[in-house]
Amino acid sequence: MNHSISRWQLVLLVISFIYGSSLLMAPGLTAAASYRDAWISMLLAVVMGVLLNVVWMMLLKRYNYLSIFSIVENVTGKWIGMFINFLIIFFGIHLAAYIVRNFSNFMVINVIPDSNEWTYQIMIILLAIYSCYYGLNNIASVNEFLLPWMLLLFALSVALIVNKFDLNQLKPVLNESFLSITQGAYNTLGFPFIEIILLGAVFTFVTQKEKIMKSYLMAVVFAGFILVFTVFLTVGTEGPYMVTRISYSTYAMMKDITIIELFERVEVVIAVVWIFGILIKICLCLFAALKGLQHISKHNNYHPFLLPVGIITWVMSNEIHRNTRDFTDFVAKYWTLWWFTLYVILVLIMIIGIALKKDKQT
Repeated sequence: MNHSISRWQLVLLVISFIYGSSLLMAPGLTAAASYRDAWISMLLAVVMGVLLNVVWMMLLKRYNYLSIFSIVENVTGKWIGMFINFLIIFFGIHLAAYIVRNFSNFMVINVIPDSNEWTYQIMIILLAIYSCYYGLNNIASVNEFLLPWMLLLFALSVALIVNKFDLNQLKPVLNESFLSITQGAYNTLGFPFIEIILLGAVFTFVTQKEKIMKSYLMAVVFAGFILVFTVFLTVGTEGPYMVTRISYSTYAMMKDITIIELFERVEVVIAVVWIFGILIKICLCLFAALKGLQHISKHNNYHPFLLPVGIITWVMSNEIHRNTRDFTDFVAKYWTLWWFTLYVILVLIMIIGIALKKDKQT
């Protein structure tokens, strides 16, 4: 089981993590608050997300990118550290459960209606567990090979829909209030720009740590602008009214593509890109949780925890919300605050550790 990854592989993992579950939901989450100015909200979310991640990475750099679980234990001690580490583990499994639920909702509503959502949930969890079994290097290598192809498919899909883009759908610019635009940014700040702090369990395995901060932040910016462009294109193509009423408006936009009569349902291409992204994101969430359990238990590896964590993720994915509307409302209203709470806790711990000079002990 090999966990070592290169800096380039980390960059690609960050891109997959950010665009993963956000590609289809970002337009709806931003437009719900800022309507035709949704792309400005998304841009503001990217800027705020980058700033939060600059602080995060500067603190991690002081600890030489040690695992977040080790940092917490070194600063707070064994018992308090164990409690906070369990909190991080819970956040990781909880996020994985949300992504699994989002995936099954999407498949049942848009791709294969009237099918059993458990089929998709179990399938993607088994794939994630299998990937984690062979280690982080396996996840990163698969992502390194497939992500460029996924981005190419996305670019080709965009090229086929761009002729339906209507700039008038985005006018007048800044028509919404500053509060509405800020609310749209809030809806997508935690999802995905704060939840990416889970990668604090990954940096320690990067072999070239010299320019890791620069590479990481460039990846965040690049993936963020993919989301800004996606929101811009979706609102300009579907119109703000439709975007606010469709859960997966990016997918709906691609339904308008027909390449002669022989090739229809081209929207499946965007579904494949999105599903690949969420698989990588689930793998990273579970990997972080598994490494946390391994750290607490002092076990040689995390293999004994694979099946229990997979089962907990599946059960949680079915219990968290009653329906898609309830799911979307929770993400829009509370997700950023939920993850920002963990962010503040971990940032304060690292600052206290630096004040006590415990960063020098790493």
